[in-house]
Amino acid sequence: MKKILYVAMSALMLTSCYEDKGNYDYHFDDLNKVDISDVTYTPSAYAGVSGSVIEIQMPMTENKVQRVEANLKQTLADNYDNLDFTWYSSYKVTETNPMTGRETTKTLRDTLHTRGYVDLDFPANTDRSYNLMMVVKDKTTDLDYYANLNVKTRLLFKNSLFFLHQKGSETYLGNVEKIGSSLESRSNAYQTAFPTTTDNVFSNAIKLGFTTYISSRTATAALMVFNADGRGYSYNTLKGLQRFDVPLVPTGSTPFVASRLVDVGSSATFNKFDCLISRDGQFYIGKMAPYFMVPGAASYDNTLHPGDYQVTAATVTADNFVLWDAKNNRFIYQSNGDYVPAWSMDGLAGTQSSMAVKDAHVDFSSLGSLSPVGKQAVYAFIASHSEFFEDAKPQFIFKDNADNFYLYELTSVDGGKNSKAKATRGGDDEDASSSEAAYTITGKRLPDFHPGSNLASITYNPWFSTNYIFYAKDDQVIRHNLSNGDEEVIYTAPVGYTVSIIKFRTYDSESNSTLSSNFGDLGLYLSIGMNKGDNGAVAEIKLTTSADVDESYTMFCDKDADGNAFGKILDVQFAHMYSFSKDSQ
Repeated sequence: MKKILYVAMSALMLTSCYEDKGNYDYHFDDLNKVDISDVTYTPSAYAGVSGSVIEIQMPMTENKVQRVEANLKQTLADNYDNLDFTWYSSYKVTETNPMTGRETTKTLRDTLHTRGYVDLDFPANTDRSYNLMMVVKDKTTDLDYYANLNVKTRLLFKNSLFFLHQKGSETYLGNVEKIGSSLESRSNAYQTAFPTTTDNVFSNAIKLGFTTYISSRTATAALMVFNADGRGYSYNTLKGLQRFDVPLVPTGSTPFVASRLVDVGSSATFNKFDCLISRDGQFYIGKMAPYFMVPGAASYDNTLHPGDYQVTAATVTADNFVLWDAKNNRFIYQSNGDYVPAWSMDGLAGTQSSMAVKDAHVDFSSLGSLSPVGKQAVYAFIASHSEFFEDAKPQFIFKDNADNFYLYELTSVDGGKNSKAKATRGGDDEDASSSEAAYTITGKRLPDFHPGSNLASITYNPWFSTNYIFYAKDDQVIRHNLSNGDEEVIYTAPVGYTVSIIKFRTYDSESNSTLSSNFGDLGLYLSIGMNKGDNGAVAEIKLTTSADVDESYTMFCDKDADGNAFGKILDVQFAHMYSFSKDSQ
C-alpha cells in the first residue's frame, strides 16, 4: 500500500512540475543576445587556420603597447555597460642563463578584466605571440560567450610587394603589405627599416629579383637589387633589408645592366636555377643563392666566352641552361651541373663556373621559312617544371619584322645524359666546337598572338592546367592559350594607366607539385606595375588553378600611408618567406 501511495505521489509531483513550467511565459525576443560569431577586432584580424589572427608590426627600436578592441553586436544594447569581460592570455618567452648560456622557454599567463579591450606589451626587436581567450558575460541574462584570438608580431616586410619607383632623377624602393583587410604602404622602405639613415642606397636601382636560400644552417629571403652601374646586392627581407656582403656578381667581372631574370626549378629539392640576361646580351648563372657566376669562367676545356654571343632569351631545363645567341643565329647551352656550396653565403664569393658554354648545333633546315634565323627571340620557358621537370622541353617565342610570332620547341638528343655525366665528373671533356647536335627543333606560327610593343612583360607560370602565356598590352593584362590561340583579359587598369610590368609572386615549381608544398597558393597571385605620366601604382590579382580571376582577392595602391603619390614604377617583386600558409599572410 505504501509503495502504491509513493508511486502515485511521485506521478503527481512530476505532473505538477511539468504544469509549473507551462505557467512561465518566456519571451526570447525580450532577451539581449550577443553575436559572438560576428565579433571583429581593431586592429583587423584575418581568418587563419587556427582561428582569428591579428598581426602587429614588430617594433624596431622602442617597446610598444598595442591595444586590441573587440567589436561586438548585441540585439538590445548599444554599449558594453551590461557586459563583463575577462581576457585570459598566455605567451612564451625564452630566457638565457648568463652563466651557462643555456636557453629555457617558459609560458607566462595573465588574466585581465578590461571592458571591451586589452593592452598587450610588445618588446622591441622581439618575436611574441599572445594566445587570448575572451570571455564575455551578459549580466542581464547571466550567459557567457567565448572567442579565441591570436595576436602576434609580424616581421617587417614579411610576405609583401616591393617596387622600384622613380621620382625625378632618383629611384626609391617602395613596399606594400596587405595585412588582413588593411594595407600598409611605404614610399621609402629602406628608411622604414633604418629610420636614422639619410642615404638612399637604391638611388640608381633598375631591376628586382628574389630567391629563397635554404640550407641546414640558415634560411634567408633575398631581395636582389640590380643597379644601373652594372653592380648590385641582395637584401635579407627576413631581417629588415639587412644587406648581404656578397655582391650579386663577381667584383672582377665586367659591369652589366640587368635585362631579364629567369627563374626555374624547385628550391625545396635544391634544384632551382637562375639565369640573368644583361642588356649587352651576356648571361650569368646562379643556383639557389642570390649570387651569379660568369658562365664557363673556370671551364677545363674550350668554351664560348662573353663577347662570343648575344643572348636575347633563355630558359633552364633539368640539365642545361639553353639560350638563343642573336649574334650568330644559333642556340647555345651550358650544363647546370656546377657545384654551388649551399651552406655559406660568404663562401660563394670565389665560386666560378666550370662548365663550358657550347654551340647546340641545332639544325634548322627542316623548318624552311619557319626557321628562327633572322627572327628575334623575345621569351623562353619550359612548359612544365613541377615533378615532371626531367621531361620538360625548352620553348622559345620569336617574332619577325612583320610582328608575326612563332613558337619553337627543342628536344634533347640524348635526354641530357651527357651533361649529367660531365657534371658528376666535375669537368667538361668535350670540345666546345664539336659539331654534334644537342637538340632537335620543331616550330609553328602563333597567328593569334599579338602582345604589342611591351615584349618584356611576356611571362609563363607552370601553375595552371592549361598551357597559358601572359602579357601586358596598354591598360590590360591578357591570358593567351598557346594550344588554341584563345585570349582573355584578366585585368584592366584604372583609367589613364598603362600596365608596364607583370610578375607572378613565385615561379617555384614545388608550388605546383603534387608533393608537399611550402608555398601555399603563391603562384596564383599576379603582381602588376602601371604608370600614368610620372605617377605609378601597383596592384595584385589572384587567379584560380584554371587561370580565371579569383574575385576573393584584389589590391591596388598608388600612394604611401602619408598620402604621397608613388613615382613612375620601374619594377615589382613579391618577397615571401620560405614557408607560406594561411597563417603567414
